[in-house]
Amino acid sequence: MKKSLLVILLTVFNISIVISQGKTISGKLVDQLSRQKIEFASISLWKKDSTVWKGTLSDTLGNFEFRDVPNNLSFIKFQALSYKTRTISLQEFQASKSHEISLEAENQTLNEIIVKGEKAVASLQIDKQTFQTKQFQNAANGTGMDLMQRLPAVTINTEGEISLRGSSGFILLVDGKPSTRTPSDILAQLPANIIESIELITSPSAKYDADGKAGMINIITKKNTRIGTAWSGNIMNGGTLPLRFGSDLQWTFTDKKWSVFAAADYRRYDIDGYRVGEIRTKYQDTLTYMPSVGVRNYMDFQYSIRAGGSFQASSKDIWNWSAYMGEKQTDRTANLHYQDFINTNPSRELFSAFNTNQVPYRQFYNQNLFVRSGKFQTYNIDYTHTYANQGKLSLLGLYEYSKLGGPLNNYDTYEGNNKLLLWERSTETSPLNAWRFQVDYSLPLRANNKLEFGYHFRHLNHQGDFLFERFAEGTSSWVSDPNYTDKMELVQRIHAPYIQLNGSNKQFSYALGLRSEWMDRTLTHAGEPGKTYALNQVYLFPSLQGIWKLGGEKTLRIGYSRRIERPTSKLMSPFKNHRHAETVETGDPNLLPEIANVVEVGLSKGFENFSFTATAYVNFLHDKVFRVNEIYSRTILGRTYTNAGNSQSTGIEFLTEYRPAKIWKVYLSGNFYQFDVQGNFRGIETQQSSFNYNLNGNTSLDISPKLRFAWDFTYLSKSVTTQGHDSDLLLSNVSLKYTLWENRANLNLQCLNVFNSNIQTIVTQTPTFFSSTDYRKWDRVIQLSFGFRINDRGQKTKSTKTEYGEKEF
Repeated sequence: MKKSLLVILLTVFNISIVISQGKTISGKLVDQLSRQKIEFASISLWKKDSTVWKGTLSDTLGNFEFRDVPNNLSFIKFQALSYKTRTISLQEFQASKSHEISLEAENQTLNEIIVKGEKAVASLQIDKQTFQTKQFQNAANGTGMDLMQRLPAVTINTEGEISLRGSSGFILLVDGKPSTRTPSDILAQLPANIIESIELITSPSAKYDADGKAGMINIITKKNTRIGTAWSGNIMNGGTLPLRFGSDLQWTFTDKKWSVFAAADYRRYDIDGYRVGEIRTKYQDTLTYMPSVGVRNYMDFQYSIRAGGSFQASSKDIWNWSAYMGEKQTDRTANLHYQDFINTNPSRELFSAFNTNQVPYRQFYNQNLFVRSGKFQTYNIDYTHTYANQGKLSLLGLYEYSKLGGPLNNYDTYEGNNKLLLWERSTETSPLNAWRFQVDYSLPLRANNKLEFGYHFRHLNHQGDFLFERFAEGTSSWVSDPNYTDKMELVQRIHAPYIQLNGSNKQFSYALGLRSEWMDRTLTHAGEPGKTYALNQVYLFPSLQGIWKLGGEKTLRIGYSRRIERPTSKLMSPFKNHRHAETVETGDPNLLPEIANVVEVGLSKGFENFSFTATAYVNFLHDKVFRVNEIYSRTILGRTYTNAGNSQSTGIEFLTEYRPAKIWKVYLSGNFYQFDVQGNFRGIETQQSSFNYNLNGNTSLDISPKLRFAWDFTYLSKSVTTQGHDSDLLLSNVSLKYTLWENRANLNLQCLNVFNSNIQTIVTQTPTFFSSTDYRKWDRVIQLSFGFRINDRGQKTKSTKTEYGEKEF
């Protein structure tokens, strides 16, 4: 596996060896067998009298360089821990076409030496920021969701909806592989313990899929790189009321040419919750006020099995494969008590006071169980060939099958006598098949330039069978409702060629690219036999990235990219969906994709004990999909989706890292932006704006060499939405982590949601209705976990999640 990652890294970052010219000598160090880069090796240049002229260390990519080299040097020496020393004459080194130097591993077994050190929390690169997850101790034993909410540009509300710079549309990659499952569902199923780093790609280059109006996030998972067998795992328990436990286990085997891995995880995480809401409507000549209170609990479980491997057929040919199987189910229970007050005086205003001491028009108890389940499978294989000129050809094939669905049971009875008022049920069966094929080629050019081009093809077939029934009390039978029962099929094909030019010199690197995507989309459903909703369109996506090393540990980065957000099947379903007592939802089969243009400028500056990075950005979004609510009946809102306008996010995000002492580290990040929405729906102008911000803080203190204390917080400000606003949200966590067995194991005691403040209010309103819902999650918990590593260096494993399934989950 490490061999394949090396080839991929070489392809992506063009780490080709720079042939020494004039008075500059440069090259790269790799392991003789695995071809893995060798970091922090010692390289020295020697004079003819056997004295050292100058020495240096290889960087994190294995590269080294000497400048202003005199003519009286004789040989160059390479030394690295656990490798045999190698000496090459300077004449032989300069005559070689390739300056990739391989070192042979030392066979002698040495006692382990533990060197303690940590990477910076974040680093700025040409098209992304990379965050090291080891710094977020309080997220351990959670999921990828717990890690995500600690990033400066990412926010997660109490309902689990993720936004990047205020937008919910972004693409999630896992080890560089795209997935069309929703980011929230992938992250909720991905254990935080197997994630090594997170790459925030807010202005992707042309070689990436253009999907994701806010950009992309790449999750880098861990793997083992040591020859032989390795094991790692974790187990966590957070109590039984509610039930919370989980575990994960990973095995890897690495040989000279082969590398294989297998991993499994299981997580059960229930949450007790409470809901307080109210609806006010002005419908015909009647005013309605309907408050409600009750429990809103979640039972959530998920598991997955992953396996994969790589085979280095030769020094130029590498095969990789991976398989993923998983299941996720969330049962949301909402048992709510409703009071229904009415007033037939048409002159009264929407917010007129109601006498709640009087007897309501009716009182009823609503029991709503919504189960969402998904079974996912993904299989992929890729092949890479390296040519003599260091050009690289990569081929990839991927297949995904997902089975989505779940029942809904909605049961209303009158308060006091339990007489049946309404009983509805529905079932959904939605199989999804998807294929991806792509070919990519990179061609090295002169003067540290590289040309990349390729072709990507995607095919999606998503079917849905929806059955909605009501119980007829008089006949004691179930009757299907044709307004809510339907069958649907969505077929979508995307052809995407691209070309990109990369280049670099001592201080500047750039990437300039153009991607074209031809989308052919058709949607049919049983409710309109013979009718096809079709969209056939070609889109162009230019991109530009540049980064300057300005000296004094300053880095400047610029980026521009054009992005697209394609609507999901759910948003386009042309029939009614009644999931709970207050809302009827209908999609729009004619929805257009949203198009975003993103511009950003970033600056990073490092000091002795302090570093600072800031990025200013503007995101222009056209054909924005509005989620619009209208009055459906006196007590029910109708929800639909439509391209009704545009939005703009203008802001600045920052992160700082400060170390007041060797044992104390402080991290603070945030995002401040102006959010503006303009639109027109059925002749009604909509204009909303707000200044939004979120802050993330994290501090760690080494109480002893083996014991670390960590505290963090996340604050999300109030924000406007298309027809209302979301209130602010504060979360905070603390933990103690104790290392055992010479850093091969650890015990972690965590207290999550210390202040029990996971409470957020969602408000939607127009001149004719007002809806306010208070969501409260009682997820404060103390949990204890144990983690171990056997012959493991805690690096990456490569695995592929689903390409389409959980985006529809």
